[in-house]
Amino acid sequence: MNDLGLTNNIKNKIMKKLLNYLSVVALLVLTACNGATVITPDKNAVDFTLEGGEENVNITADGSWNISECPEWVTAEVQDSVLTIKTAKNETGAVREGDIILSGKEGVNVKIKVTQAAKCTHITPTSDKVEFEKEGGTQTVNIDTDGLPQVEAPEGFTATYAAGVLTINTPANEEGVKNGEIKLTCEDQSATIAVSQKGNICPKCNGTGKVRCTKCGGKGNIYSEYWLCIYGCSKCGGKGKSDKWGDYNFRNGSGKMTCPACGGSGH
Repeated sequence: MNDLGLTNNIKNKIMKKLLNYLSVVALLVLTACNGATVITPDKNAVDFTLEGGEENVNITADGSWNISECPEWVTAEVQDSVLTIKTAKNETGAVREGDIILSGKEGVNVKIKVTQAAKCTHITPTSDKVEFEKEGGTQTVNIDTDGLPQVEAPEGFTATYAAGVLTINTPANEEGVKNGEIKLTCEDQSATIAVSQKGNICPKCNGTGKVRCTKCGGKGNIYSEYWLCIYGCSKCGGKGKSDKWGDYNFRNGSGKMTCPACGGSGH
């Protein structure tokens, strides 16, 4: 290659660098002028398992924004206001934590916390029991763990784990008492939390208002071996007696009595 060719090649490289520099400057100027004053992600925290993976975060903003900071073990890309976050397998042996910073107009910064689990050695809830009123609602339990537990909730309850907190939800309950167990598992570690919710139906009589008579055991009558007679149980509506030679004025009880828990209302 002659000297003229070398000179043209150097000129081309210089021009390319200059154009790239001017593009960056133009972007900075545009951001300064039209930068977002409000940046709202639909998630402020993203958790990854030991194996890594991919998560999308939808971003709403009133102007332009960019990724100004990102942990080195995280890949973050933006397309059509969707921030795609990727991580590879965590082979460090320790939980990884970091922040992705989204920046708009000068001074406008939003943080998205990124956590990736390592090998899990323990899962310890701060409580092993959660109780709800019949109106339902939301309760949280702090979880001490060095992994990212998977959560399994019983029917009628939902439970999600993020950033050391288990969030449990249940709607209003118009039926009987609900009971179950939330299971948290991570590799060979596990923990359980008992969950229950009061109902709109009496749990003792299941809403019927009646329970088995405690005096006759549900038979409706009581046998007197001494008198060789059967008496209709008065506690559940019976009266009279029956002997071996003939019945007179005899009426069996129903075997049911008013529920002492709800007073017969069923609630």
